[in-house]
Amino acid sequence: MNAFFRAVVCSAIIFCGPAFAAETAQNKEDLTGFVDIFDGKTLNGWHKLTSYNNNGQWEVIDGAIAGDQWPEGEGGLLVTEKAYSSYEIYAEVKTTWPQDSGLFLRVQPNVLSYQITIDHRPEGEVGAVYIPLGGGFAQHCYTGFSYWDPFDYNRMRVRIEGQPPRIQIWANGKLLNDYQGVLVDGKEVVPESGVIGIQVHPGENWRKGSKVLFRKIMVKEIK
Repeated sequence: MNAFFRAVVCSAIIFCGPAFAAETAQNKEDLTGFVDIFDGKTLNGWHKLTSYNNNGQWEVIDGAIAGDQWPEGEGGLLVTEKAYSSYEIYAEVKTTWPQDSGLFLRVQPNVLSYQITIDHRPEGEVGAVYIPLGGGFAQHCYTGFSYWDPFDYNRMRVRIEGQPPRIQIWANGKLLNDYQGVLVDGKEVVPESGVIGIQVHPGENWRKGSKVLFRKIMVKEIK
């Protein structure tokens, strides 16, 4: 990791693990004010991010967006038409083993963004903050698997607010990570707004023929 991003990591709030799990929200999610951004039937309002690459396969199956590698070994990013700045996003996510996925925040073509890792694979992490395109990990979360159901849907909730942002990540009602971004040399690391993306990662950390599933995707914008 280069010096630019070491500064980001060293300035982050190191706040990840079961020691604070008892302080998290109750298991029942309060979704007051959230608006659906996936209709459960079509991919209206979503498209492939061609600057990321034009691969990966996306379809709607049983009320969920299903992502798979296509062609074999190739991944991609499906993103919203609308851009967002400060907001909370809620989604229910189901993975198989092994799989490498993620939830992307503040995405713009060919610039840095934030990825919330859903790396359900050997040496993977659930709930880390990662900066693709060369940024590396901003803040790890080695204990996220402790709260992740490998066989069913998981309730995932992420709040991103401000610039540089504070990013909080919950899975199944448990706070996994609390990250505070910083300016580096007075500059923003990631743009203040961008589209939301869901990922199929390329490579061998994906069981052939398996699909990652995202359903009940909702957003509440923070004014």
